Amino acid sequence: MVNLLLAIHCHQPVGNFDKIFEEAFERAYLPFINVLERHPKIKVALHYSGSLLDWLSSNRSEFIDRLRVLVKNQQVEIFSGGYYEPVLTLIPENDALAQLNLLTSKIKELFSFEAKGVWIAERVWEPKLPKILSKANMEYGVIDDSHFRYVGLNPESLCGFYITEEEGFKFKIFPGSEKLRYLWPFKLPKDSIDYLRLRERSCKGNVTLTFGDDGEKFGLWPGTYKWVYQENWLDNFFKLLEENSSWINTALFSDVVLKNSPTNRVYLPCASYREMMEWSEGFYRNFLVKYPEANNMHKKMLYLSNRLNLIKDKVKPKDTPILKQAKLHLYKSQANDSYWHGVFGGLYLNHLRSSVCHHLIEAQNLMDKLENKKNKNRIEQLDFDCDGKSELMISTKYFNLCLRPEMGASLSFLDYKPKAFNLINTLSRKEEPYHKKIKELVEKKNELKNSESSLKPSSIHDKTIVKEEGLEKILFYDRNPRYCLFDHFLQDEVSLEDFVSAKYRECADFVEGSYFWQDASKKDTVSLEFSRQSKVDENLVKLTKTISVVDNTLILKYLLENSERQMNLKTLFGVEFNLSSFNAAYSKAGEVNGINKFILEDVWNSVRIEFILKERLNLWYFPVETVSESEAGIEKSCQELCLLFWSRINLSPRSNWMQNFKINITESI
Repeated sequence: MVNLLLAIHCHQPVGNFDKIFEEAFERAYLPFINVLERHPKIKVALHYSGSLLDWLSSNRSEFIDRLRVLVKNQQVEIFSGGYYEPVLTLIPENDALAQLNLLTSKIKELFSFEAKGVWIAERVWEPKLPKILSKANMEYGVIDDSHFRYVGLNPESLCGFYITEEEGFKFKIFPGSEKLRYLWPFKLPKDSIDYLRLRERSCKGNVTLTFGDDGEKFGLWPGTYKWVYQENWLDNFFKLLEENSSWINTALFSDVVLKNSPTNRVYLPCASYREMMEWSEGFYRNFLVKYPEANNMHKKMLYLSNRLNLIKDKVKPKDTPILKQAKLHLYKSQANDSYWHGVFGGLYLNHLRSSVCHHLIEAQNLMDKLENKKNKNRIEQLDFDCDGKSELMISTKYFNLCLRPEMGASLSFLDYKPKAFNLINTLSRKEEPYHKKIKELVEKKNELKNSESSLKPSSIHDKTIVKEEGLEKILFYDRNPRYCLFDHFLQDEVSLEDFVSAKYRECADFVEGSYFWQDASKKDTVSLEFSRQSKVDENLVKLTKTISVVDNTLILKYLLENSERQMNLKTLFGVEFNLSSFNAAYSKAGEVNGINKFILEDVWNSVRIEFILKERLNLWYFPVETVSESEAGIEKSCQELCLLFWSRINLSPRSNWMQNFKINITESI
C-alpha cells in the first residue's frame, strides 16, 4: 500500500500587480479546485499565503466558501506558515512567531480549522527552525528529500515522516519527493503510477510518499494550462489514483501523524530544494552577499524590527492601533520574494523591491510618530549593513538617507517619507549563470519562441525561453552597486557608450575609497562634510563634498583642489546618480551639453525631481537594464535611470573647481 500525501503551495507576494493575482487565480487556483471537487476521494493539503488569502477574501469570496466546504468534508487540510511568506530563519524570532500565529488565526477564522501543518517558505531549513515552529504550535511540515541527502540518506529510500528537535522542541518532517516534483505535471499520469508501483515494490510493504510544490505549476507556468486542464492531465491523474485505490491511498498529513510513528530521528543541515541550493551557491543567505541591494533591505528590516521591539512596551493604550499598523508594515516587508533570485524570486522585479521599501518606510514613519520624532532631524552612526564599516543614517521631516563614508561617501538609500518610497531602490547588473545560455543560443542561431504547445510541457528547470532578440548586446556588468554620489575621475576620451557598458578606466580611487567626515549641521539644517585626498593618475588632489538637507531639498557642494605645485590637473570629473525612476523621454541613452537645470518627471513614483546647478555641466543619461530569468523566460528589465553630471576640468597648480547642486523633490500634479 502507498500512502500518497499531496501538499500544494499557493502564493502571490505583497506588492504584486493585481493582474498577476487575477491570472494566477483564473489559470491555476480556480481550475485546480474545480477538478478537485469532481474527485471527492482525493485528499490534499493546501497552503495559501496570507497575502493571497487577503486578495481572495476581498475579490473571490465565493472561492473561500468552496474551500470551507472541502475542509469541512475532510478532503482538504489547510497548512499555515508565515503570513506574508517570509523565510522564517531570516527574520527575528518574535516576528516569525507573530507571522505564524497571524496566519493560523486567519485560517481558523476563514475555515474553522486548527492548522497544525506548516508550509516552510522556499523550503529553507536551518537547525533553529524546529524551535520556532514548535513554539508556534506547528507540528509537521514538508521539506525536500534533497535535505536528507546531505546527511547521507538516499532520497529513494525515504518513507513516512521523521522527527527532529532543537533544544527539546520537537517537529515532524515529511520529505517531499523531487522525483514526483519533476513528474507532476510534466510527464504522463501513467508514468507517476508506474513510479509509485516501483517504490511500493522496493519497500516491500507500506510506503508513505510526499509531494510538495507550487500550485502555480498547475496552470500558470508556461504551457501548463493547456496541458493540465484543456488536455485534462490533472483530471486524468486523479482518475488513475481512484482506479488504483486498492493500493494507492491519498491521505491527509494530520491522519498520517495521528496513526503512525516517526520513521526515525534526523538532524538536517542548512539547506533548501536542490535548485535553490544551486542558485544560492549552497546556502540561502549567500543571496545577501551576492546582492548588496537585498542585504540593504534585509538589514533595514532588522534595524526597524529591533527598534519596534524596544518601543512596543512603552506605547500608550491610545496609540495601540498605530503600533499594530507599524507591525503589519514590518511583516509585509519580510516577504521573501524580493530578497533572492533564481528562476523564481523577485529581486529583479523593481515593483516588488519597491513594495518592500514602501512598507519599511511606512513602518519607520509610524515608529517616528510613536516616539514623537516625526519632524526631528537625527544623525545616527552605526554598522547598518553588518559589513564591519559604519554608515551614517539621517532622518528629517521629508527624508531618510544612508551615507557610506567607506564607499566613496555614496548615498545608498533616499527615502521620500511623504509618499513612502525609496528613490534609490536600484539594482546593479551582475553576471548570472544563464547569461551563457543566451550567448550559446545566438551562436547556434536557435531562436526559441515563447508559445504554448500541444505537446506536454517541460519543467521550467529543463528549458530555456529567450523572450526577445538582442539580449546578448546588453550583457554589461557593473563594478559597484548602483548608488548615488559616486565621484568619477575618468579618462578624457571616455564616451557615453563606454560609460553605459562599464568599459572605462577610473583614474583615481574615489569611487571605492574612504572619506573623512564631520558633522556640519546647523540649527534647522542637517549637514555632513566629506573629504578625501588621493591621486588622479599622478596628480594629488583633494575632494570635499558637503551634503545638506533643508526641507524637501538636498544641497550638494563640491570643492575640487589641485594639490600639486607644478602639474595641471586634466580629467573628466563626474558625479553619478542612480534613481529608481522612469520617464519615456529617457528610455534610451543620450546626452545634453551645458545645462544648469534638469527636470525629471518620474512616472513610477509620481514625483518631480529637479536638479539646479550653479555652473553649467554636461549630462549623460541611460536606463540601467538587467537581463534576468523568470518562469516566463529570459528578458530585460529597466531597473533605474543613471545620470552622470560631468565636466572636463583643467586645473592649474594650487587652484580649485567648485560646483553646487540643489535637488528638489515634489509630488507631481
